[in-house]
Amino acid sequence: MCAAIAAPALAAGPPGWVVFGVAVLGSAVVAGIGYIGMSSSRSQSISESTTSTRERVCEECPRPWSVRTHAQGSDIGGTSGATLGAPPIVKTSPVTVAEGVALASVTYGLLTRSQMKNLADAYENCVSFISKRPPRGFLGSRSFYGFSRDNNRFDVDSFGTSPNFIS
Repeated sequence: MCAAIAAPALAAGPPGWVVFGVAVLGSAVVAGIGYIGMSSSRSQSISESTTSTRERVCEECPRPWSVRTHAQGSDIGGTSGATLGAPPIVKTSPVTVAEGVALASVTYGLLTRSQMKNLADAYENCVSFISKRPPRGFLGSRSFYGFSRDNNRFDVDSFGTSPNFIS
């Protein structure tokens, strides 16, 4: 819903991308909060009403889909563990193309001007990949490097019981 309202902001270039990304991410966070509340109340009622094992409780909870994007490399912190990115999207249904592009835009918006300059090509490649996506969606991790010869990159990680970016 928020994506449709914020869609005109995409025409404003990078500042509009950030506005659109925040709107979509806000919707995903609200949906995630509803999911967390639903799953915790569900597991409490199951564990109180039955004497089943922990595995049975987890089997009855839906496994979420999640996508995260982050920037990494010498410009971000210099070590392989140093990353910068927006909070991941966690949902009870596959993450859409629009949500993935918005998440990448929010992550890109968190960078400094210098980092943006060094990762611009990597970011564009990531957004292009998410937008065009494989025909059956995408699960796994993928790194996008710029045209420079350094180790700076933009990553997208996609997890779930079926592929993300399907619509």
